Amino acid sequence: MKQVTRRTFLSQGVALASFALPIQSSHASLNFLADVRESSGLTAVERFKLTTAVLDVLETYYSGMTLQFWNKPFEAIDFEKRITNIVYWVDLAVKQSDAAHHVDPAWVMSQIMAESLFCEMAISKSMAAGICQLMPNTATRDFKMVIAGSQKSHFLPPYIKVELANSLSEYQRRIKEKVAYKNSTKADAAFNLNKALRWLAEGKEGRSFAKLQLNRSEMLRDYDEKIKNAKKDYVKFINANIDGLGQRDIFKNPSFFVAFDERFTYKKPIFAMVHMLANALRVRNGNMLAAAAAYNAGLSRTWTDEVLYTQYGQLPNFSETNRYLSRIIANYEEISRRFRA
Repeated sequence: MKQVTRRTFLSQGVALASFALPIQSSHASLNFLADVRESSGLTAVERFKLTTAVLDVLETYYSGMTLQFWNKPFEAIDFEKRITNIVYWVDLAVKQSDAAHHVDPAWVMSQIMAESLFCEMAISKSMAAGICQLMPNTATRDFKMVIAGSQKSHFLPPYIKVELANSLSEYQRRIKEKVAYKNSTKADAAFNLNKALRWLAEGKEGRSFAKLQLNRSEMLRDYDEKIKNAKKDYVKFINANIDGLGQRDIFKNPSFFVAFDERFTYKKPIFAMVHMLANALRVRNGNMLAAAAAYNAGLSRTWTDEVLYTQYGQLPNFSETNRYLSRIIANYEEISRRFRA
């Protein structure tokens, strides 16, 4: 029987359990599993082909539209300049990676497309930023990047809205305080609705316990509000500076973005994404779907203790991750079909 292509398996990957697997040779692997690394990267011709493939997908599906992340019409964006640069850095990151499994550049482009539609200035309400949508802690702790509010200079002019420069630290402090408060008041949460109803039925007095529970709920809501406000302030601080000083364009003032927040640049975020994918492929035995899910939901959430499946991992049951994977699979199908034609 003709061997099923990788694209076919990718497009059906999330529904494998519903279909009988095709017969394959005794030495063949399922094609959503990345190959053991052999390639040294793309040639100049292949980089051009990949760039052209991505541009064709964008033009085919987004021409005439106002785009998410960009808030601009498709025709107002110089995608050729951007995709050319991104493909260059993706290829270099793959070449310099010491990955055990091949990290497919077309897959990385598909994942960046799902993350940000290649918009350098993309920033989410959760504070993820840049084309690879890196969270602040991941960028600083794991990849030593400069991010907004991490340098003393960010608290002084010429930076804008410097009164908000400490909002990331405020957010992190409130998170720690909330966790500590929840742990220290666990006993107060024991008087739940069912227990209150039982006490009422039995004629017991539970006013003091109810008061403790209500106080705890009120405190947690207050923490949540402060955390939400700190996140909003951090996004305001970033946007004010990338608008006022960076002109919302990495090509006009690249030195500003390097000094202010490297998540909005190309090299370090792309190298970080490739590193994270390569590590997830290693841990999950080349499972590309699990590696992509790990980037969105965390590597630990792709683990299972079921013996047969531990080596390949599982897809976490999160609606956001399911949507994310669906987009990557579709992106990869469209990009790779053109790239490998």
